[in-house]
Amino acid sequence: MARTWWLSALLVTAVSAQEPEAISRTSTAEMMRILNRLEPKDGWEATPPGVADDQWSYYRSQFGMAPEGNKPDVTRIGLGQLLFFDKRLSRDRTLSCATCHDPKHGFADARVKSIGINGQLAARNAPTLMNAGLQRSFFWDGRAKTLEAQAAGPILNPTEMGMPSRAAVVARVREVPEYAALFEFAYGRAPEFEDIARALAAFQRTLVFLDSPFDEYRAGKKDAISPDAQAGFELFRKHCTSCHPVNLRQPLFSDGNFHNVGIGFATNDHQNLAREAFPKLRAGDRDASIDTSEVVSKYGELGRALVTKLEYQVGAFRTAPLRNVALTAPYMHDGSLETLWDVIDHYNEGGTKNSWQDPQIIILGLSNIEIDQVVAFLFSLTDKRLAAENQRAYKAQRLRVTPPKTKAAK
Repeated sequence: MARTWWLSALLVTAVSAQEPEAISRTSTAEMMRILNRLEPKDGWEATPPGVADDQWSYYRSQFGMAPEGNKPDVTRIGLGQLLFFDKRLSRDRTLSCATCHDPKHGFADARVKSIGINGQLAARNAPTLMNAGLQRSFFWDGRAKTLEAQAAGPILNPTEMGMPSRAAVVARVREVPEYAALFEFAYGRAPEFEDIARALAAFQRTLVFLDSPFDEYRAGKKDAISPDAQAGFELFRKHCTSCHPVNLRQPLFSDGNFHNVGIGFATNDHQNLAREAFPKLRAGDRDASIDTSEVVSKYGELGRALVTKLEYQVGAFRTAPLRNVALTAPYMHDGSLETLWDVIDHYNEGGTKNSWQDPQIIILGLSNIEIDQVVAFLFSLTDKRLAAENQRAYKAQRLRVTPPKTKAAK
């Protein structure tokens, strides 16, 4: 990013003033080095690598990449980047947004569930922020409709970053003299909570990674992916595209809808969770003074049903985007599947049957070789800027693969 000199200086100054690392995680300095290495040669604001200008114009329009009041510019993006790595946004000053959306791990978390303040576990696995600007809803249950709303959520979540109020967040940011100038340049006023969320969203919208070997293959370069990946793509088209469409209008290999695919039912009593949660949610709808802020933490396995209050959506979660999926293990909303082989085996067996399961989830009957081929295709969806990380992820996951559990595998 071609920042102005004063913005670069403020970024360095503010980051160096942060508290020391509290626990063993990727350091802020290392995460920022990784981010700088990933920056496209034409900068974060330019058309992303591998995307045609007219295609990018379509995406910007269709996915609201330049919303009114938060059209991206170098100052807003730089401010959002700084806030993204700033631990002051957590109650005990130990966590930043990047802690659970680590550039080293595909802007996700290598843990099954992220660790919030005071050692609390998040309700669900942290989804990647790569290509977040190309989604239409956010969080696993889709409760946020804008990236700005998503960016604000974890900061105030009591089990994640744990800030007690919007005013407390603003007070924390105003402790830093450098931020006053940044917010003045970016939004024309002193720091406000809405602008903190806007800046974070402006930065996250730059994290576009759509330049994969598979895209070259689809454009006509037949040797861009391996024969196994090509065979895996044909199997994927046959079995998976009802929820993971393959087309340029939906570039993330996700329909953006919500499906119960049979995850979490072996370890949770969803019927009992629903009996407890729904009365509380409906009481909150009737009386705004009733606090339902911890419902997701306690009843998160109910998925989309927590948002719609519709029983048929119990256990339904947003279809995960598959771009760069190789880098974001472990998988599914609860982080219960360790490798992509485990994911394909889960679908091959038809999921864990339950009363609300999507009828499209059926036993597939793939052989061991075919499972390997589908996985090879999924590894071909990683952006070329992340080729080295993709290779490391393949080797690491392959070592953890156990013999298939499915009776259909031969």
